[in-house]
Amino acid sequence: MVLAIGTFATTGYIGRYLRSEFLPLEDQSEFDVKVKTPLGASAATTDRILEQVRRRFEGQPWLDYTFVTIGADELQRVNEGTMYVRMMDMAERSISQQEAMEWARQQVADVREAKVSVEVVPRVSGGGRKWADVQLEIRGRDLDRLESIVAAVIDKMRASEGYVDIDTTYEKNKPEVNVYVKRDRAADLGVNPLSIASTVRALIGGDDISKFKAEGDRYDVSIRLQERYRNRPEDIELLTVRSTTGELVNLRNVARIRQEAGPVQIDRYNRARQITILANLEQDKKVLGEAVPELSQFVREVGLPSGYSFGMADMMQESFGHLFFALYLAIIIVYMVLAAQFESFVHPFTIMLALPLSVIGALGALILTGTTVSIFTMISIILLMGLVTKNGILLVGYTNTLRRRDNMERNAAVLKAGPIRLRPILMTTFAMVFGMLPIALFGSESRAPMAIAVIGGLTTSTLLTLVVVPVVYTLLDDLAHPSRWRVVQWLGHRKRTATAS
Repeated sequence: MVLAIGTFATTGYIGRYLRSEFLPLEDQSEFDVKVKTPLGASAATTDRILEQVRRRFEGQPWLDYTFVTIGADELQRVNEGTMYVRMMDMAERSISQQEAMEWARQQVADVREAKVSVEVVPRVSGGGRKWADVQLEIRGRDLDRLESIVAAVIDKMRASEGYVDIDTTYEKNKPEVNVYVKRDRAADLGVNPLSIASTVRALIGGDDISKFKAEGDRYDVSIRLQERYRNRPEDIELLTVRSTTGELVNLRNVARIRQEAGPVQIDRYNRARQITILANLEQDKKVLGEAVPELSQFVREVGLPSGYSFGMADMMQESFGHLFFALYLAIIIVYMVLAAQFESFVHPFTIMLALPLSVIGALGALILTGTTVSIFTMISIILLMGLVTKNGILLVGYTNTLRRRDNMERNAAVLKAGPIRLRPILMTTFAMVFGMLPIALFGSESRAPMAIAVIGGLTTSTLLTLVVVPVVYTLLDDLAHPSRWRVVQWLGHRKRTATAS
């Protein structure tokens, strides 16, 4: 019992040395190189920089092909482009995807005309949200104050190791031309502000006026000024708008044209403005489970004014919470099934003692192999809850059979059941362990941790339950029969002695 309790206590101690992440980086033989040129840059500028980056990848033996897209996001930003890099199959190359991404970061480190990041291809696309390993959201009222807080946090991230491709969702200084209506002057001339807006939108931006069908295809027909009449801000002042009296009024008489700069977009959360810090992690230096508390500490060191808050798009914490609930639910269901099968509320506790004894092996195997705790290893621990109980079932079930069928004394039944059931226990354990070995040795980054945890848990639970379960069986059996308690026996002896006297 001391061995069992000490082993279980060790589980909490060694758990401090485990690194946790949401999903392990899997070698998919592909990654993205994203280029972001300054706001206002043309598609030709973005294409030129992407071509420079593409040339640096030429001749690599692990490269299959590249594919470049510009302005493919929902906002069609021509200053942003992505080069999709497809690698050879794993059997045909000598370096891993992670090593190729580190090489790519070194190749683009000297690019100064644009921000260049190397990212994994998102497994789930869409939603209009940029993908990154960590996403720290700072919320508040004033954008300038938010920007200064974000800059301070980013400085701390750059001073710490493990963060790469650091960026934010806030982009300012986008060139724009604003039209401010002179409302008093427009009212005097009988010009409606809505007419001014409609005129500028139709003649500069274009307006759909009809549809055209040809050979089964339908095309939208838009009308606007020719490019030479709309490619300068001054050209807007030359437009005319019709007043309520039917006269044409020059736009410069009723509006002011200003060339200004503003943010590309303003994100909001619960009616507060928000800026999100995006960063990827170097897997050999930092994982998500280490980055989340560190980023929280950075924000506390910077300090948030009253009315400002922060949060993280932390799917790992939410998913782990659901998995822990599933783990507790699995333990309860296992107990209910065992209680119904053995028709006892005590024996299931004896059998389920293997559950905590298996966790020490699972965590120990992860530490020995340098594997992180992820959503896949959590699933394997839930799987262990059903597998490791079979040893106790074989021992306790046969012990009860000997006591009931052969009317054997309890200790004699335990001593006989152990050697007889040893062979099937080892056979079933070896079958599962060797069946998991190919996955543990040659499986992918997401499947190998599951097999490693199962092998470690089965090994320790088998070795420990062969010793611990028979001992606990005798203790709980005595506990279920008060007449066997030493105190009760002593009191009975005293009573019989007093009666004889």
